[in-house]
Order: sequence, then C-alpha cells, then structure tokens
Amino acid sequence: MSGLPPLREVIARHGLDARKALGQHFLLDLNITRKIARTAEVSPGDLVLEVGPGPGGLTRALLESGACVVAV
Repeated sequence: MSGLPPLREVIARHGLDARKALGQHFLLDLNITRKIARTAEVSPGDLVLEVGPGPGGLTRALLESGACVVAV
C-alpha cells in the first residue's frame, strides 16, 4: 500500500520482536500475505477481524483487497 513505510522499518522503529516461544512470526512477504487474502476469498466490503496483527503485514493485504479490517 502506498504511503506506508516498509514493514521492516516499522518493526525496527518500534523495537518489535517475534517470539517463537509464543508462536509468533511476522509475515513480511507481501506476495504471501496477498495469497492468504485471496485464498480466504476476502472481497471488497468484507468485514475481517484480525487478532494479533503484529506489525501489519497481513492487515495491509486485507486492506488492499478492499476489506474492512478490525485489528485487535
């Protein structure tokens, strides 16, 4: 999405760190997150609840698909 800083920059700026012991990982590859949104058949206007959005990699792909995203 244009106008947003690269995810790696967001992660570095806020000192974020994925903790594998907690099952966390950050999806940084936009090709993968776009494929997830396509596979989930997310369409414009769909309401998506994203739990644990991390730095927002998947959130960006969902918004790009036209979904309304509530990230908690």
